[in-house]
Amino acid sequence: MGSNEFLKRLESYLSKVPERDRKDMLYDFEEHFTIGIENGKSEEEVVAELGDPQLIARDLIADYRITAAETDQSVSNITRAMIATISLSFFNIVFLLGPILGLIGVYIGLCVAAVLLTISPLIAVLGSFFLGFDNFMLQFFVSIIACAIGLLLSVAMIYVGKFFYAIILGYIKFNVKIIKGGNKK
Repeated sequence: MGSNEFLKRLESYLSKVPERDRKDMLYDFEEHFTIGIENGKSEEEVVAELGDPQLIARDLIADYRITAAETDQSVSNITRAMIATISLSFFNIVFLLGPILGLIGVYIGLCVAAVLLTISPLIAVLGSFFLGFDNFMLQFFVSIIACAIGLLLSVAMIYVGKFFYAIILGYIKFNVKIIKGGNKK
């Protein structure tokens, strides 16, 4: 395979990356060929040193998605980074998806608890209509306290969500580092 075929394949595998970023990525590989040929290597030798364009594209896409998740924190970016990282190796399904789903489950559980605690005065009033107004004042004041705790927990969930985002992103980066073999970025 020559340099043109290698670059065309790599470009087709990188089709999900925006054109400007894709051109930057391809430029780096064009330079590999230029430097290799200047050092007396053939195009085939440079291709052999670089490896399979599909594997290279997977690595580049994973790095691109992780960078996007770092710069623009959103659920869609972190999800794309997870999917790109999982595509690097089947091994990642167990070691990446399991802990992340666990963290997401804990977060959703805490959010549901915050919402339920917040609406507890409404539940207390509705319950009194069906069960009678015995001890209504006690139930109402306890539910007001629960509501306050729910509101505090709701605010805390914003910060916990940001913390979990950072933890998940760090874990994805750690996982990619292990898959790529240690010191490589």
